[in-house]
Amino acid sequence: MAVCALLGLPNVLDAQDASLRGRVRSAATGQPIASATVSLPSQARETRSDSLGQFMLGRLRVGTQVLVVRAVGYAPAQATVPLTAGSPLELDVDLDLLPPVLDSVLTEADLDAPRNFSIAEFEARRVLGFGRFITRAELLRQRGRTLEAILRGRVPGLRYLDVNGMIVAASGRDQARAVPCYVNVIVDGMLRYTSNVRMPFFDLRSLEVSMIAGIEYYTPASTPAEFNLRGHAACGTLVLWLQH
Repeated sequence: MAVCALLGLPNVLDAQDASLRGRVRSAATGQPIASATVSLPSQARETRSDSLGQFMLGRLRVGTQVLVVRAVGYAPAQATVPLTAGSPLELDVDLDLLPPVLDSVLTEADLDAPRNFSIAEFEARRVLGFGRFITRAELLRQRGRTLEAILRGRVPGLRYLDVNGMIVAASGRDQARAVPCYVNVIVDGMLRYTSNVRMPFFDLRSLEVSMIAGIEYYTPASTPAEFNLRGHAACGTLVLWLQH
């Protein structure tokens, strides 16, 4: 990905805010890319490019931020951008095409391999490195352990509470607060628990490790926009992908 900063535009937003606008293009052809996802994970902000590849994000916090751009058929990419109050920044973002997919061939299936259509996106996010990831291969090396035990060893900053016989994950940032800060839980893209609305707790004991294809965990500041469901991820987000 190439990111080129152009001249600052006239200030059209509040002087205390920053703004970001630009175009998403194919690095190979220079043609605009429509419907590309442009996000600032640290601010839980996201938009999509229009038919001309143009995008706009306004009323942003100032400072150095990580911009993430994704589009179907292109390699996901990221860049660090300086956001300044009163000085909108304009960018050209060029994405590289993914390698062509080879013709399908008949292969013998590996029962231990991850089987979930979303694993490709899981791997793309793992390359970006914003959260903590546990792959299927790592899970298989810990056969016989519980999901809670594996998370304890791989995801710092969480605590595990017994709530009416269920094991529930909560943030360990402020253990003195009267009500624990329970983390959001997403399973195969579906929100299974959030403290933002009245929902039953998600019991970590309800899943055998052999049922899981991959695990992601994000702090509130690193949660990607696609997992910031209902606009609430104040305690962190645990994302589970199941074997299918």
